[in-house]
Amino acid sequence: RSSIFALAMSVIPAVMAAAISSPSQQSYPNITLQSPLMSATVFIPLGYGDSTDDHYYVGSRFDHGSMIGDVVYGDREVYGRGLWRTPHDPSWPESGVGLASEFGCGDNGASCVGKGDITNGVLGYDTAKAGEPFLKIGVGALVKGSCPECVGDENGVYRFNSPYKFYRPPSWKVLPSPGPNEVNIVSEETLGDVGYRIQKTTRLDGNIMTVRSVLTNLGKKQFTTPWYSHHFFTGDDDPVGPGYNLELGLSQYALKTPTPQFKQPGLGSWSENINDYANVTMANDMSISIKVKKVIPEGVRLKAEFLDETTVTPSDGSFTLHAPNGISVVEKIPELQTQIRNPFMYAYNVYVERGTISPEPTLLLYLQPGETTFWTQRLKFSSDKNPAGLSFLSMFTSKAWQSSFNFSSGFVFMLLAASFGVVLVSYYTRFTGSRTRFRYSSIPDHPASEEDGDVLSVV
Repeated sequence: RSSIFALAMSVIPAVMAAAISSPSQQSYPNITLQSPLMSATVFIPLGYGDSTDDHYYVGSRFDHGSMIGDVVYGDREVYGRGLWRTPHDPSWPESGVGLASEFGCGDNGASCVGKGDITNGVLGYDTAKAGEPFLKIGVGALVKGSCPECVGDENGVYRFNSPYKFYRPPSWKVLPSPGPNEVNIVSEETLGDVGYRIQKTTRLDGNIMTVRSVLTNLGKKQFTTPWYSHHFFTGDDDPVGPGYNLELGLSQYALKTPTPQFKQPGLGSWSENINDYANVTMANDMSISIKVKKVIPEGVRLKAEFLDETTVTPSDGSFTLHAPNGISVVEKIPELQTQIRNPFMYAYNVYVERGTISPEPTLLLYLQPGETTFWTQRLKFSSDKNPAGLSFLSMFTSKAWQSSFNFSSGFVFMLLAASFGVVLVSYYTRFTGSRTRFRYSSIPDHPASEEDGDVLSVV
């Protein structure tokens, strides 16, 4: 019986998600994690010889295992898909969603600025000739010189945001998970003396989502690379404007100035002055506050760099995002303060345009051959009002008894009470969360069975 109750209740978050999602959005293979408070969608990357036309992201920039978005809290959504690079093109490098992350510094060139040899997320690029393969961490094997911007470039500069052809299809696996409220995916790629293994575990507990990344150097050479999560953030697909606020947890660690200090790369060429669209100040708690004061027009791009590779800080990379729909998100990366050597803070950027306000704390990862490092994004979601699921419970508070009670209302109350019992039982059985799957098949050595009770969710 509990499985029936759980199945019935698992429909509620999916219905909420469908109600606020655009009906024109195409569906892609995914696993939707659910808790009694919220849901989040993990788009499954390419694997098992699947068609590249069938997956949400098959581009050459972002980590294919980091497509996590469509977060629904109560009846409201953040990290949605309605404003970013529409209509959606799975092969376009920028077409990520939500927590899409990149190994690299988000700039052209095979190396990044800093002390030592810091790769821009690519392995074996400098030794490869035009037409030969190299690795992009989290993406797979690409063909050097195959991007549109590469044509005519005799120097062979790596173009991070231009679409490269794949040397071979990437291969990801969905691993068995210890619990129903998490999903594990992994990919391994080797090429000559270089290689990597990346595993990502996404977990949902109540209003807390954690994304744990584990990176291993499978090659014979040391490499150092930056990493950041782009955070394609909007609320209910409202364009970025008044009501969007961002606080960066930086000043209490390293910045001891009365006003925020930052650089604006590309100012006057591809970017505009962030001060024209937002108030950038020091908040009362000495964090940096960014309050958007007017709607960002189509085509306007803003970027600010608050830390760079020359800054030494024990910052935990924290930030707080606020959307006009009342949803707030707090993220921290605990390992930045608890691990002695790896990872370190590399940079802290903010990117803004009409379809996103993106805090980008950037880590620096050092890996010797055979070495493994890990880091965790811990995101706490909250609302200025109770989620829709909890507001249902408010019908049974003392205020519900203050009206007159007759046969008709009593009958209704008994029905509601019975429904409440179903909710309590189902919430008890679902307290640690659940998963729904859409167009997803388990890995061959762990075939799905009819006893799994999977239901389809439309995203």
